[in-house]
Order: sequence, then structure tokens, then C-alpha cells
Amino acid sequence: MRWGDSRPRSGCHGDLDHTSRTSPGLLRHVDSLPASICGDGGVPLCSVVPRTIATGPTGVNIAGGTVRAIYLLSAVIFLCYLGSGATNPFQPIYAESLGASIAEVGLVAGMFSTANLVGSLFWGRLADQTGRRKPLIVGATLALALSNALMSVAGDWRVALALRTADGLALSAYGVASMAMLGDVLEGNARRGQIIGAYRMAGSLAFSVAIASAGLLVGVAGLPAAYRFAGIVYLLAFVASALVPEQRRARLAGVATVDGSLLALARGPMRPTVLVAAAFMVPFSAVYSVWPIWVSDVMGYGRTTFSQLWALAAFVEVPGMLLAGYVVSRRGWRPTFAVGLALWVCVYGVYALAASLPELVGAQLVRGFAFAACTATAMTMAIEMAPEQARARAAGVFQIALGLSQTTGGYLGGPIVALAGFRELFFVAGVAALTGAGYVATSGRRDRVEPPARPGTPGA
Repeated sequence: MRWGDSRPRSGCHGDLDHTSRTSPGLLRHVDSLPASICGDGGVPLCSVVPRTIATGPTGVNIAGGTVRAIYLLSAVIFLCYLGSGATNPFQPIYAESLGASIAEVGLVAGMFSTANLVGSLFWGRLADQTGRRKPLIVGATLALALSNALMSVAGDWRVALALRTADGLALSAYGVASMAMLGDVLEGNARRGQIIGAYRMAGSLAFSVAIASAGLLVGVAGLPAAYRFAGIVYLLAFVASALVPEQRRARLAGVATVDGSLLALARGPMRPTVLVAAAFMVPFSAVYSVWPIWVSDVMGYGRTTFSQLWALAAFVEVPGMLLAGYVVSRRGWRPTFAVGLALWVCVYGVYALAASLPELVGAQLVRGFAFAACTATAMTMAIEMAPEQARARAAGVFQIALGLSQTTGGYLGGPIVALAGFRELFFVAGVAALTGAGYVATSGRRDRVEPPARPGTPGA
């Protein structure tokens, strides 16, 4: 990547440096935008997002849309996390209020997870075959707006079941397509890690705000109000996504396609990402499937304290995402993820030994940075390791790996507590995180993630 070329470009094809044809996706720095995505008190995204000129695999000029796409995609993830943060904590309670039994509440949650996994299998292939991501993002946000609006007037848990199934399909489409588009936009950009950290920070900020405020909204206006709010938020996300510049990715002429089957991707270029997702998400989900009960009932701190502790960690994630993105760009994914898992060992250790509220507060502060380090690193890996021609399918592999790891951990938490107890669960999670940290730190000789070489390019 070449920096320092600040000559203005007109944006027409004739003005592009045609050396980019031998290195598709080459980005050249022009200048920076004097704007901030975060508003007052926020961190200027322009400090890590250069204004760029780029050519895709077919020589299509995407110069005018690169920075705009990053800002708009960040706005969309902010709004989507705001909507999900406002409703997800109340989903079991809402289903129960609609007449669902405990088993039927589990069925609603299970159908959402199943639809999310099945959707990840399908949407990635569709996005790669068409070479388009935007239609999936636009359609998904509109579907989410409609399903949440309908959820607010649902009169029966079976309606909630159908709507949550639709939510699972829509969220998988958004997740796969948005990751693939971000990879398209950032291809060849040396500051990918920092930009991805800032992008994911927008989601963490929204989720922390939603968790802190949704309880007040529900307390004043009732459970349906959370879904009405989410419907409005997702509608705004639909509008923002419609403004994202199209990043069409046509197939490279004369270049053999990679084996784009999900199994081949999981065993090949995406294998480190799959292992990283499992090392982080399985113990995390096992612990936090039962952690609220432990804090509020077993430790006796109550539901209010539990929600405050959770919100504290969520707010710490916001600067943590920026820091993690910076470290990934400077040091690579391996040490960043190893440190993240080591921090989780500390968190689980405090849970296992904790006797006071101040100790839990300290653990939650560390948890925010640990979650940010693992999440930002895994997302950067998923984007950078994806083969260009199978980028959306690779995003699907990442989503499936996260989903399966989360489901596995969720199934393990309760039985381990029933067999041995809460502190024993925390000890097991700490050992798992420590094992993962040791494996990541010692396996392989290369720290930095390198995008897969393509035939016809240097090093292929």
C-alpha cells in the first residue's frame, strides 16, 4: 500500500493508476475527512479512515463511495445494535406474557438461533453469486423494522415464534452481507484493524446505551414499547442502508474460483477464525447463560445491581474496541487475541473467588476490555482471511462458528452448575480460556493476518 500521494483525482476511470489492474483493490491515500462519527465527545473516525481511491477486481472506481460507505455502515450497525439491545433482554419475559410456557419460551429462542444459522448458510452463497451485498442489507433492515412493529401488537406467543424466526433470518442476512461489504470497502487498506475496531465500537456504544435505557422505557410504557422503539430504529437503519454506495463485486475474468464450500472454507483459510471463535465464545456463553442468576440470587445483589454490572462492562467495550483495533493493526491478531483470552482468565478467576461487590466491579471493567479484544480481533480475522471470491460465504462461516459456539456454551452452563456449582463453572471456563490463550500464543510463526494471494498477483 502506498501512502503520501495527495494529488486530487477526478474519479473517472481514465484518471486511475492502471497498475491497480495487477493488484486489484489497491487503495491510495488522498486526504482525510474533518468529520466525526461519534458527535460530541466521540472519537473521530476520520483519524483512522483515509479518503481513498480504489479499483475493484473489474477496475470499477469506488473512490467516491469508500469513506461514505464506512460512515453509513457504522450508522447502520449502531442502529441495529440499538434495536436489538432494546428488545433482546426482554424477549423471554415478553414471550411468557403472551402465554408461552417455559418450554415454549425456549422454543422461541431456539427457532431464532436455528433460523440465524440456516440463514448464514444461504445468504453468503447468494451474495457471492450475485456479487452484491447492499440488497441483502436493505432488505434485512426493512424486515427487522416490520417484524418488530408487528411484535409490539402480537397477541399470542405463536405469533412471536414466527416473528422471531423471521428476525433470525433477517439478522443473518444483515450480518453476512455487512461483513462482506466491509471487506470489499477495506480491501488493501493498511488501517483495516483500526477501522474495524471503530466500526464495531459503534455497535458496542449502541448496545450499552440500549441496555442502560430500555429498562426505564419498559417500566414507563410496558414491554410492547421496546418493540415499537426497535421498529422505528430499524426503519432508520433501512434508510441509512439505502444510502450506502453499492460495492458491486464481479467475478475476476480468467481467474480460477476458490473452493467456496462452507466446509472447505472452515478447514482452509477460515480455520484460525473458527478456532478463535470457539476458544472465546464457548466458555463465555457457558458462564453468561447463568451469570445473571448467580449475581442477583446466589450472591444476593438483586436484578438492579446485575443490570448495572452488565451495563458497566458494555460501556467499557466502547473505548476497548478502538484500542483493540489499533493493537491488531500494529501487532497482529495473535498477541491481541492471546491477551484478550488471558484477561478472560482473570475475569473468570475473580468470579470464582469473588466475595465482595467491589471485586465484581473490577472484574466487569476488565471484562469490557477482554470482550473488545476478542471480538474486534475475530472480526478483523474474518474479514482479512476471507478469499475475495468467497467473502460473503466466509462471513457466513464466521457467523455459523460464533452461533454454534454460543449454542454449545449455552447448553453446557446449566448442567455444569447443576453437577458441580457456579464457582466450578467459572474455574472450568478459566482453564478453557487459559488453554486457548496458550494455543494462540504458541501456534504458528506469523502474527499478522495476510489476505489470501490470488492467481495473477505477486506471491500467488
